[in-house]
Amino acid sequence: MHCILFYKYHPLTDERTLLETYRLATENLCIALNLKGRILIGLSNNGEGINGTLAGAKEDLDAYVDCMLGRDCSSNNKADDTDRYRRRSDAVKAFRQKSKHFFDGLNVPELLLDSPNDFKWSSHSPDADSKNDHADNEQWFPDLNIKIVKEIISTGGVLSNISTTETSVGYLTPREWHEEIKSLVEKKKQAKGNGPHDEDVDTVLIDVRNHKECQIGSFLPGISIDPHTKTFAQLPKWVKDNAQNGVKATPGNDVNAATAAPSSLLSNKRILLYCTGGIRCEKASAYVRQMVPQNKGIYHLKGGIHKYLEEFGSEESQFVGKNFVFDRRGALNANECGIDPTNNDNSNNNATAIVGTCIYCTNPYDTFSPENVCTVCREPVLVCGQCKLDVVEKQSCFGPEFHCEDHFHLRSCYFTNLNGFSVEELKKQLEELHCHLEPLLALKKKGKQKRKSLRKQINKVESFLKSLLENGQNKHSSLAATACRHCGSPSCDKKCWGFHGGHKCLLNKIKTGSDANTDCSDPPKNKKRTRTPSNQRPGKQRKREKDLSEIEALQLCQTPSQYRSSTGLKCPPPVIRVLSSSVKGRWCGQSLRNVLTTEFGLQHDRLDQLLATGLVHLNGTQPCGAGLDTTLQNGDVLSRIVHWHEPPIAVPAKISVTKHLVSQLFEETSPEDSLIYCIDKPATIPIYPCGPFYANSLLSMVEAQEGLPPKSLLPCHRLDRCTSGVLLCTNTSSAASLVQRKDVKKLYVARVKGKFPTNPSEVPNTNIPECVSIGWHDNVIEVSAPISVQLEDSASDDMLKRFVSPDGKPSISRFRTLSYDPCSDLSLITACPISGRGHQLRLHLQLLGCPIHNDVEYGGFMDQEKKKQQLEMSINAMLDMTTKNLHCLRQESVSPEEAESAIKMCSCCSDGSDGVKLSFKDCQLLGAGQAIDLHAARYCIDSDEDKATFVTELPNWAATASNEGLKWLN
Repeated sequence: MHCILFYKYHPLTDERTLLETYRLATENLCIALNLKGRILIGLSNNGEGINGTLAGAKEDLDAYVDCMLGRDCSSNNKADDTDRYRRRSDAVKAFRQKSKHFFDGLNVPELLLDSPNDFKWSSHSPDADSKNDHADNEQWFPDLNIKIVKEIISTGGVLSNISTTETSVGYLTPREWHEEIKSLVEKKKQAKGNGPHDEDVDTVLIDVRNHKECQIGSFLPGISIDPHTKTFAQLPKWVKDNAQNGVKATPGNDVNAATAAPSSLLSNKRILLYCTGGIRCEKASAYVRQMVPQNKGIYHLKGGIHKYLEEFGSEESQFVGKNFVFDRRGALNANECGIDPTNNDNSNNNATAIVGTCIYCTNPYDTFSPENVCTVCREPVLVCGQCKLDVVEKQSCFGPEFHCEDHFHLRSCYFTNLNGFSVEELKKQLEELHCHLEPLLALKKKGKQKRKSLRKQINKVESFLKSLLENGQNKHSSLAATACRHCGSPSCDKKCWGFHGGHKCLLNKIKTGSDANTDCSDPPKNKKRTRTPSNQRPGKQRKREKDLSEIEALQLCQTPSQYRSSTGLKCPPPVIRVLSSSVKGRWCGQSLRNVLTTEFGLQHDRLDQLLATGLVHLNGTQPCGAGLDTTLQNGDVLSRIVHWHEPPIAVPAKISVTKHLVSQLFEETSPEDSLIYCIDKPATIPIYPCGPFYANSLLSMVEAQEGLPPKSLLPCHRLDRCTSGVLLCTNTSSAASLVQRKDVKKLYVARVKGKFPTNPSEVPNTNIPECVSIGWHDNVIEVSAPISVQLEDSASDDMLKRFVSPDGKPSISRFRTLSYDPCSDLSLITACPISGRGHQLRLHLQLLGCPIHNDVEYGGFMDQEKKKQQLEMSINAMLDMTTKNLHCLRQESVSPEEAESAIKMCSCCSDGSDGVKLSFKDCQLLGAGQAIDLHAARYCIDSDEDKATFVTELPNWAATASNEGLKWLN
């Protein structure tokens, strides 16, 4: 039995459907060669590649190696059975043909490894000690799994922007690495002889593997730095924390206490990095180069520990202990690396040394067992045989449970299986859990995940305790069978641990009541996933409480008549707000300066002043060190203190609202107080708070007008800001779900440019894409066109513009002419969206050559003089409100000094009309496309026109439309 590890960073493609052809070809090749294992193929056109581990017969692995080197099957394979050789040869040729075709289509070089040395071999000798867990024909992988991933070594997206040109830099061959390590040992000895400090040693040796891997083997234990990470995604934070001058490397910063230093750990040093097979070092070294520009060279071991042990397994190896591997073997000794293990001996003491220690007794121990995993986080735990027996004896009534280093303090209060504990023991557990939770409450975001785990366990213990007390029991009468700590199966064969174990399949079998040991190749059917409703999740509830507190403090829930001028424009006074945003995926890796200018539109010349006055915070504090050049990472929270101005809206003194009892409209049951609010929405007003609108949002004004609590109305459908007409809302989530499940009819009235077609001959034949079809029936024109969304912001209120594309989603609309006015060259029509694509009526009317009047986004026209007047009125309204309200309301978290600084930095206040124009778009200032001639006239639910039809008054421009003309089109 042999195994190979390999990887290569290489340009592929970021189109999943296209990459699937390459994945399928790779899968067919491995199946034909009878190989098992894992291969990850990166979904990227410049930053990823392939990463794999395969196990099988040596001849089959040789054929795969030949294939990935661009060669035909090796001639020495011909000594094998002719049919077997032909099978391998045909599989390789078929893959090579498909691979060449795939990469020719991408116009990039074919993915081939550079040399046979890029494959790391390991094997099991038939003469090996039978006590080995992987003896004689043991299957190291249960199956073959080849999948497309965003990253071939996961970093949570933090290192996804590193290109393939940055990774293949700084290689040290195993021989060069060996000499470097020997030199470092000598320097350390000399430094130790000169005194207790070793500042003269300018070389830093870093193990970029996870902590569990470092526990059982490393180069030069005590000198090599273990960053104490559980996943590779945590390494960039460790590098960042230790890259800057003045940052103390302490255990709190995830640096081994033995290597702590009072200043920057990495700056002005020669940095050596190593990992299992080399793949993590490539990205890690590239990232270190970015974060530590002041260095004396950054290098990493080519081929990783595995390749080093192939060359130095029988010599004076500097690697001590075992090399952790990600298959069922768990770890390898030095004599197990290489194609022929019999050539390696055990004369080297380092190869047989035991580095790890039992977490309970601290005696030497270095074997991870599948059943010994942390009951909190499922990380493997080193537990020697005697300590395991002790734990089994103490926990005999409910099965042994172990705790890793990070959760060892919970060993007396955190258990997965609560059966067998008495009421008093459960109460004691609760008390301890609350004691552990209390100090985490002050850590804010840093302790979020720990708080979540403890709260979940507290709820579990409380629920279990309550059931015991209700049943009058002191202890659970029926004890469950001891289950696997990883997959939860009582009959687990302990091979589910690790990414190779297929434990998700085992869990699926358990949930469906099947035997966990049966074939897991077919996923369970009718799998149901229960999840807490989004509005009941703790994060959502905390955000809601925060929003309600802000609305109350800043008085953002206002009636339409408040701050409404004689011109009909409503412009609320400015306030001081704190705007927070979690870092989005596209921001990761960018500097704070770049995000503030490109995403938030802030001026370059004001950024330094904003930072100096404390108006920009990152994770609750002012950015220090790199300042505006700080690199944003996943999980960061960016906050800004701003002087918040809202653009004016055109709104009547009172918005028309009618109420309907849900119980009188539908037969389905709903809460007795469930109401449907039919709102006559004016144009220019967004439904939700969005962009620069908060107090000037429709729901906020209706809630204030009707005496409802803030954030209590739930809209049942959407309506664009620029559109007027029927908007249905409810006051309960159950009523909203009920309405949204029903069949609906919608009827719009629109005023469009030109004479609308009344027969097929009047439809323009030019400029209509081939993917668009137009049909006629009873004077009704039907347009069918696939719609896609523009990926970049358009000019209108951050709205994503739609366009017709063959790859878009299908959409159908129907139209009928009501009248035509030759004087204004405008037609009045009715419209009905059969499908529910955004902006589909507007886009379909543009296709017909009759765009909606005033809809400048989709081909309409707006009078320039009117646009100029409306812009001037809006700007004056904002400036007047600013001068009348010198005292601004502010949130409690904002100090008076910060509020004063925010006002001084406000463009609208300091630069007058120019500042307003710079801060807001024309459409936000009622200057373009904020009110179009499109009105939602009728809305019918469940085809019961007598009970559930909602109507509003028509606007002035549609006053000539008669009720007889407003007929349903669907």
